[in-house]
Amino acid sequence: MTAQDKILHVANKLGLTSLQNMQASTGAVYDVDTDLGGQIFSNATRHQSPTITNLTDNQFEVNEALLIETIAFYVRDSAGNTLNFQKEYGSSAVIVFDLIIGNKRVMKSTPVFAAGMPYTFANTGSVVETSGETVITTLVPRHQVFMEGAGILIPPQIQWSVEYNVFNVQTGAIIVPTAATAIGCYLFGTKVLLNFNTSI
Repeated sequence: MTAQDKILHVANKLGLTSLQNMQASTGAVYDVDTDLGGQIFSNATRHQSPTITNLTDNQFEVNEALLIETIAFYVRDSAGNTLNFQKEYGSSAVIVFDLIIGNKRVMKSTPVFAAGMPYTFANTGSVVETSGETVITTLVPRHQVFMEGAGILIPPQIQWSVEYNVFNVQTGAIIVPTAATAIGCYLFGTKVLLNFNTSI
């Protein structure tokens, strides 16, 4: 089933017959837990700053939807800089999150590991440095850790949010974010937008 098939299937179930006259493109939404309360997107209406979020609400308008293909987490400090997740939280860190759409948890207790475990994809990159005549290649983690292939649709006019905790996988202890290590999340995938050529 393609991304378009999933979107149309959900739209038909919701009675959104005009969705087939719309266009889809790549889209992403992001937000940061500046309240440090373990919830992302639920407070997006209060943020209204492109350094924190690109949303004005945590629900889409009529005839707007997002098929999530990638869920990513990153760290943002109080100055607005994106930081290296693994460097800030350590390679033993794991984010365990729930994705809530409406009143349903569509993903529950899903882990995204900081390094070297299932559900992480391409979260390390190589850096080449020179020390005199010697070339040194080192592997360093990228800013975000992420999970691909989610395939979950956020339909129009339904509120959604992400609830999370950061744990140390070796000790099981909860790692508490601070203002200097706030957790952000972005949802990336196929987004449906109004096609003005056929809708007006």
